[in-house]
Amino acid sequence: MKRYLLMAAVFCTGIAVGLVLAHGTLSAQSAGGDSDIMSRLDSIAKSQDELISAVKSIKEDLQIVKIRVTQLQ
Repeated sequence: MKRYLLMAAVFCTGIAVGLVLAHGTLSAQSAGGDSDIMSRLDSIAKSQDELISAVKSIKEDLQIVKIRVTQLQ
């Protein structure tokens, strides 16, 4: 169970990072000026912060599952 949750967390994180990278790459091709680039970089930074908080949340959930599994044994 724990292994599947970990694999699911890694899979979801990989998809999220891939989407962020793909969106950033596509947006960078159509960049017009410095202000556009800075706003896109800010957007990427916000996305990365959201991903970090999501990963931390998943890590906390996995820790809770680990504790419960340990208690059941």
